[in-house]
Amino acid sequence: MKLPEDTRHRYQAIIGTQVAGPYTLEGLESLVYLGKITPDTLISIEGRYEFTSIRSSAFAQRLFPRLEEPNAHDAGRTDRQRFEMAEAKFEKVADQAPPTGKIDVLDILDDIRQQEIASGLDYNFNTRFKISKRSIDFWIMLILGNVVIVGGGIAMQNTGSIVFGFAGSGLYTFGLLWSMYGVMDRY
Repeated sequence: MKLPEDTRHRYQAIIGTQVAGPYTLEGLESLVYLGKITPDTLISIEGRYEFTSIRSSAFAQRLFPRLEEPNAHDAGRTDRQRFEMAEAKFEKVADQAPPTGKIDVLDILDDIRQQEIASGLDYNFNTRFKISKRSIDFWIMLILGNVVIVGGGIAMQNTGSIVFGFAGSGLYTFGLLWSMYGVMDRY
């Protein structure tokens, strides 16, 4: 069936199992772009029920420009080019590289260290791990506070006091950790 290329005509297409449309020729081009229709999709002029594939229609080349015309001697099948596998050829890169001396990591690290010293970016290792005043205060408060709490529980010589002394020591330690490193780190 010959379909007119007139843009006033509208077309129906069978997409899946349903008749869809009507579409203009530009609408069909959009469906091709979206991948909704293929060269084998059946189309018809709106109102007619004679469907034909896009491949055999007059504007197959417009919708599918890469679609090849079937050969006269073999209708429905395109010629396929045969390719043969050849043996892979590899270059030996390792043989082409110039020979280099042995790489010594300690020499490289020593050169980097000398460049740090020359540029003034040499840091004294003694100041690198300095303990902050807050850490010193934390350990003093932790040790003295726990000695007072546990020592007070033991000094009362009562089983309940000793248990509450150790429980209080745990709560004190948790509260001190939270206040020194949880709350104070934000400010």
